[in-house]
Amino acid sequence: MIFINLLPHRETKRKQQQQIFLAGLLLVLIVAAAIYYGIYQVFVGRVQAEQQKIVYLQGVTQQLDQKIASIADLRKKRDALLAREKIISTLQGRRDLSVRIFNSLAAITPQGVFLTKLQQQGNNVSLSGYAEGNDQVAEFMRKIETSGVFDKPTLDIISKAQLGGAEVNQFTLQMQTRLPKAKSEQTHDLG
Repeated sequence: MIFINLLPHRETKRKQQQQIFLAGLLLVLIVAAAIYYGIYQVFVGRVQAEQQKIVYLQGVTQQLDQKIASIADLRKKRDALLAREKIISTLQGRRDLSVRIFNSLAAITPQGVFLTKLQQQGNNVSLSGYAEGNDQVAEFMRKIETSGVFDKPTLDIISKAQLGGAEVNQFTLQMQTRLPKAKSEQTHDLG
C-alpha cells in the first residue's frame, strides 16, 4: 500500500482559506467604512442645508425687524404730525374767538341789559353787568345757551343796585366757550 502525505497540502489549503477569509473580512470592512462614510456625508449635507436655512431666516428676520422699526418710527412721526395738526387747528379755531365772543354778545344781549365787565381765562368766560329786571337776565341766559358760541351759563350773583338814580339788578355770569370742531377731527380717523 502506498502512503501519501497530505499534510502540506492541507496546510496550504488552510492558508488559502485564511487568506480568502482575511480578504473577505477586509472587503466587508472597506464596504462598511464606505457605507458609514456615505451616511455621514448625507447627514453632514443635511446639517449644512439646515444651517444655511437658519442663516437665511436670520437675515430675513433682521430685515423684517428693521422694517418694523422703520414702521414704528413712521407711526411716531405720523402721531407727532397729527398732534401738530390738532394744535394748529385748535389755534385756528381760537384765532378769531375774541371776535366771535364780542359779535355774539352784541347779537344776543337783550334790551335792558348792560355789560360792564368781560373776563376770559381759557374756555371760561365771566360776565358782569346790569339788567332792568330778572326776566332780562333769564332771557340773556337762554340766548347764551342757543348762541352756538357759549355753553353752560350759570348765574353766580344777582343783587339790587343803584345806577343813575334807578334801581337795577347787578349780575355775574359764568360760562364756557364752544370751540368749533376742527376739520381734521371731522375727516381724519386714522388710529
